[in-house]
Amino acid sequence: MKTSILKTVLVFLVVPFVSCTNDDSTDSSTATSADKTSFKLNGTLITADESTATHYTNSVAGGKYIDVFVSKGGKDVLEFHFPAVAGTYPAQQNFNMTTSWLTYEANGGVAFPADFFHSTSGEIKVTTLDVAGKKIRATFNFVGNNSTTNATITEGVLVVNTITVQ
Repeated sequence: MKTSILKTVLVFLVVPFVSCTNDDSTDSSTATSADKTSFKLNGTLITADESTATHYTNSVAGGKYIDVFVSKGGKDVLEFHFPAVAGTYPAQQNFNMTTSWLTYEANGGVAFPADFFHSTSGEIKVTTLDVAGKKIRATFNFVGNNSTTNATITEGVLVVNTITVQ
């Protein structure tokens, strides 16, 4: 009888400790960044070192445009083109005032066209575009194709704090 009571007490003492987990921890390998441009390439997180933009008049598109260049390790990884107005722009492969052109560059874009994965679907949602304050914030996702294979970009967060005005 004492053995059964002792086993029962031990079970009630041990089970709460075994079933607890640390809910406060986050896995940084799966979370995109809020202070740097980041995205997942085919499920693998990439956090950029630098994101810069240029604000200019795009005569082909017919208005003000933003070009964004994102690099990691000194090599370009993303190149975005979209109208210079906050909004949602479907990812295409042309310049106009209602869509965007998003590109993932493998290997720093050394081999053309193999390293350039141009958007065939997806979108960029520009939530903040402050040219005077030199700040752009957006989310993005797209599928890019290099005419042979696809690259899938998901959970993208664009953080730009440098804008050159031309």
